[in-house]
Order: sequence, then C-alpha cells, then structure tokens
Amino acid sequence: WPSSCCTAVAILHMCRISKQQLQTVKDRFQAFLNGETQIVADEAFMNAVQSYYEVFLKSDRVARMVQSGGFSANDSREVFKKHIEKRVRSLPEIDGLSKETVLSSWMAKFDAIYRGEEDPRKAQARMTATSSEVGPGSP
Repeated sequence: WPSSCCTAVAILHMCRISKQQLQTVKDRFQAFLNGETQIVADEAFMNAVQSYYEVFLKSDRVARMVQSGGFSANDSREVFKKHIEKRVRSLPEIDGLSKETVLSSWMAKFDAIYRGEEDPRKAQARMTATSSEVGPGSP
C-alpha cells in the first residue's frame, strides 16, 4: 500500500481501498498465480489463493463495495483468513506442523502478496529491525 494510506496493521481497517488500489491488488495476486513472484507456495496454498482471487477479488460485490467506499484492506484480509481456516482444518495432519503454524504461514504469504513484497521473510526482517529501533527511552 502507499505509505500515506496504511502504515500499520492497526489502522488497516480505516484505509478504504480505491478502484485503482483494488486493480493493483488483483494484479499482484495474478502475478503470484502466474509464478511471477519469488514467494514459495505449495499446491494447497496456490489453490486457496486461486479460489480467493476468482471468487472474491474479481467479484462484482467487491467492485461495488470499493465503488461505495465501504471496503478496506482489513476486510480483504479477514475474508482470506476465513476462507483458508476452512481449508486448513480439512488438511491432513503433518508431523511436527500444527494447523495454527500453517495458518500463520499462509497469512504471512497473503500479506506479502497483498503488499507486493517478493519474500515474506523480508517483511519479517523489516518488522524486526523496526521494533529493535524502539528501545529504552523511546516515547
């Protein structure tokens, strides 16, 4: 997102998405689905993103909500989260990998796609660097 709009997850729900921003998000998801990003994903995640993209992002309903100013980045994220929770719950158990871990990983990848970041680890490193700058004596 443009830095002037959504600078922190805490304010995402206040940031309304414009038609141009929706198109940018669609383009980012399409690029991911076409294998044009460096984000590594298994078939289950690819299928979840494909479904989210086709059924939700491209829907007339989303276009109408954006047109009316009633759609935020957080709304989009919450829809994806609900969508994948059902899918992850139906996946077979994987030794040593909890379903909560899978959900967290998928949400991190979603966030990276949504923001146009190539690798979710870069986002994590940036967040870690930012939090380490705030130390004792900071406001």
